[in-house]
Amino acid sequence: MLVFLGGGLGSVARFGIGQLVARFTPQSEDHAAHWLDLYPLATMLVNLIGCAIIGGVWAWAIARGQQTSPAMIFLVVGVLGGFTTFSSFGWETIELIQNQRIGMATVYVLMSLALGLLGVLGGYAIGTAAFATGISS
Repeated sequence: MLVFLGGGLGSVARFGIGQLVARFTPQSEDHAAHWLDLYPLATMLVNLIGCAIIGGVWAWAIARGQQTSPAMIFLVVGVLGGFTTFSSFGWETIELIQNQRIGMATVYVLMSLALGLLGVLGGYAIGTAAFATGISS
Protein backbone atom coordinates (compact mmCIF):
# COMPACT_ATOMS: atom_id res chain seq x y z
CA MET A 1 0.00 0.00 0.00
CA LEU A 2 2.89 2.36 0.78
CA VAL A 3 4.44 1.78 -2.66
CA PHE A 4 1.06 2.20 -4.35
CA LEU A 5 0.28 5.50 -2.62
CA GLY A 6 3.80 6.87 -2.96
CA GLY A 7 3.98 5.86 -6.63
CA GLY A 8 0.78 7.76 -7.33
CA LEU A 9 2.15 10.88 -5.66
CA GLY A 10 5.46 10.60 -7.51
CA SER A 11 3.73 10.17 -10.86
CA VAL A 12 1.50 13.18 -10.25
CA ALA A 13 4.56 15.24 -9.29
CA ARG A 14 6.37 14.17 -12.48
CA PHE A 15 3.34 15.10 -14.57
CA GLY A 16 3.07 18.44 -12.76
CA ILE A 17 6.68 19.35 -13.52
CA GLY A 18 6.09 18.53 -17.17
CA GLN A 19 3.06 20.81 -17.18
CA LEU A 20 4.97 23.64 -15.48
CA VAL A 21 7.84 23.41 -17.93
CA ALA A 22 5.40 23.44 -20.85
CA ARG A 23 3.52 26.39 -19.38
CA PHE A 24 6.65 28.49 -18.93
CA THR A 25 8.31 27.57 -22.22
CA PRO A 26 8.35 30.76 -24.29
CA GLN A 27 6.26 30.76 -27.45
CA SER A 28 7.25 32.81 -30.47
CA GLU A 29 4.71 34.75 -32.48
CA ASP A 30 5.50 32.75 -35.63
CA HIS A 31 4.96 29.48 -33.69
CA ALA A 32 8.52 28.34 -34.38
CA ALA A 33 9.80 25.83 -31.87
CA HIS A 34 11.68 27.34 -28.96
CA TRP A 35 14.87 25.53 -27.98
CA LEU A 36 13.13 24.37 -24.79
CA ASP A 37 10.61 22.53 -26.97
CA LEU A 38 13.49 20.72 -28.65
CA TYR A 39 15.17 19.57 -25.40
CA PRO A 40 13.60 17.19 -22.85
CA LEU A 41 13.98 19.71 -20.04
CA ALA A 42 11.11 18.37 -17.92
CA THR A 43 12.58 14.86 -17.89
CA MET A 44 16.03 16.20 -17.03
CA LEU A 45 14.59 18.30 -14.19
CA VAL A 46 12.67 15.32 -12.81
CA ASN A 47 15.79 13.15 -12.95
CA LEU A 48 17.98 15.77 -11.26
CA ILE A 49 15.40 16.54 -8.57
CA GLY A 50 14.88 12.82 -7.95
CA CYS A 51 18.63 12.25 -7.64
CA ALA A 52 19.00 15.11 -5.16
CA ILE A 53 16.07 13.87 -3.08
CA ILE A 54 17.23 10.25 -2.99
CA GLY A 55 20.70 11.38 -1.91
CA GLY A 56 19.28 13.35 0.99
CA VAL A 57 16.76 10.68 1.98
CA TRP A 58 19.39 7.94 1.97
CA ALA A 59 21.79 10.07 4.02
CA TRP A 60 19.01 10.54 6.58
CA ALA A 61 18.12 6.83 6.56
CA ILE A 62 21.71 5.65 6.94
CA ALA A 63 22.40 8.10 9.78
CA ARG A 64 19.37 6.76 11.66
CA GLY A 65 19.51 3.09 10.63
CA GLN A 66 16.18 3.43 8.82
CA GLN A 67 17.05 1.98 5.39
CA THR A 68 14.18 -0.53 5.45
CA SER A 69 11.63 1.54 7.38
CA PRO A 70 8.10 2.08 6.10
CA ALA A 71 9.00 5.73 5.47
CA MET A 72 11.83 4.66 3.16
CA ILE A 73 9.59 2.22 1.32
CA PHE A 74 7.05 5.00 0.84
CA LEU A 75 9.57 7.68 -0.17
CA VAL A 76 12.18 5.76 -2.15
CA VAL A 77 10.30 2.88 -3.74
CA GLY A 78 6.93 4.63 -3.94
CA VAL A 79 7.31 8.37 -4.41
CA LEU A 80 10.70 8.38 -6.12
CA GLY A 81 9.88 5.20 -8.04
CA GLY A 82 6.81 6.91 -9.46
CA PHE A 83 8.72 10.14 -9.95
CA THR A 84 11.86 8.74 -11.60
CA THR A 85 13.83 5.51 -11.57
CA PHE A 86 16.87 7.53 -12.59
CA SER A 87 17.29 8.49 -8.94
CA SER A 88 17.66 4.81 -8.02
CA PHE A 89 20.20 4.38 -10.78
CA GLY A 90 22.19 7.32 -9.41
CA TRP A 91 22.09 6.03 -5.86
CA GLU A 92 23.04 2.46 -6.82
CA THR A 93 26.01 3.82 -8.78
CA ILE A 94 27.16 5.86 -5.77
CA GLU A 95 26.82 2.79 -3.52
CA LEU A 96 29.05 0.78 -5.86
CA ILE A 97 31.63 3.58 -5.82
CA GLN A 98 31.47 3.91 -2.02
CA ASN A 99 32.03 0.16 -1.74
CA GLN A 100 35.21 0.49 -3.84
CA ARG A 101 33.57 -1.25 -6.80
CA ILE A 102 34.60 1.37 -9.38
CA GLY A 103 34.84 -1.14 -12.23
CA MET A 104 31.37 -2.47 -11.50
CA ALA A 105 29.99 1.08 -11.25
CA THR A 106 31.52 1.91 -14.63
CA VAL A 107 30.09 -1.23 -16.22
CA TYR A 108 26.69 -0.54 -14.63
CA VAL A 109 26.59 3.03 -15.97
CA LEU A 110 27.76 2.12 -19.46
CA MET A 111 25.54 -0.94 -19.76
CA SER A 112 22.51 0.89 -18.39
CA LEU A 113 22.98 3.69 -20.89
CA ALA A 114 23.83 1.52 -23.90
CA LEU A 115 21.25 -1.20 -23.23
CA GLY A 116 18.61 1.36 -22.29
CA LEU A 117 19.10 3.18 -25.58
CA LEU A 118 19.11 -0.11 -27.47
CA GLY A 119 15.93 -1.11 -25.66
CA VAL A 120 14.22 2.11 -26.71
CA LEU A 121 15.46 1.68 -30.28
CA GLY A 122 14.39 -1.98 -30.38
CA GLY A 123 11.00 -1.25 -28.87
CA TYR A 124 10.50 1.59 -31.30
CA ALA A 125 11.48 -0.62 -34.25
CA ILE A 126 9.13 -3.40 -33.15
CA GLY A 127 6.33 -0.93 -32.47
CA THR A 128 6.85 0.78 -35.81
CA ALA A 129 6.77 -2.55 -37.62
CA ALA A 130 3.73 -3.74 -35.68
CA PHE A 131 1.72 -0.56 -35.97
CA ALA A 132 3.15 0.89 -39.21
CA THR A 133 3.67 4.31 -37.65
CA GLY A 134 6.58 6.54 -36.81
CA ILE A 135 7.39 9.48 -34.63
CA SER A 136 6.07 12.58 -36.32
CA SER A 137 7.92 15.83 -35.97
